[in-house]
Amino acid sequence: MRPRPGWLLGCVLAPALLLTACTSDHDSAPESTASPSATHRATHRTTEAQAEKKLTAQAQSALDAVTDQDDSMVESGVERVSDGVHTQPDLAQGVSYKLSVVCAGKGDTEIAFTPTSAGSKKSVSCDRSVVFERFVGKDSLRLDIQGKPGMTGLIAWRINKV
Repeated sequence: MRPRPGWLLGCVLAPALLLTACTSDHDSAPESTASPSATHRATHRTTEAQAEKKLTAQAQSALDAVTDQDDSMVESGVERVSDGVHTQPDLAQGVSYKLSVVCAGKGDTEIAFTPTSAGSKKSVSCDRSVVFERFVGKDSLRLDIQGKPGMTGLIAWRINKV
């Protein structure tokens, strides 16, 4: 009966030793070694972030050059075209406002008001041109600026009280 416990102990220790041997080679590999695809993804993300930062600056600069940032400003922002602009600004009923929009990137976007009687639909090319739209404040006015399929870039927008 004595050989049995030794055999049993050997069966238990052998897998543990093999498992340790298999993992020890992996642990000794340098941690700084990254796969080529991971490096490519990191570089691509950095490039995209730099391009987005540049487009944001271009759109914001074009908007700042032609609009006031004084007390008449009600609301503004910069959004990715893929996200679009969707806002329900707090506007005074019957008061005139001016929407200024700049898109930097490729393609076209479209401005839409809800209710449609608040302002007209207008196309905005993403060539860094500034588009203006005057409208009158209404209860529960909604403003949407949405990119068309395949669009890339950034939208800078500002609403000023006239």
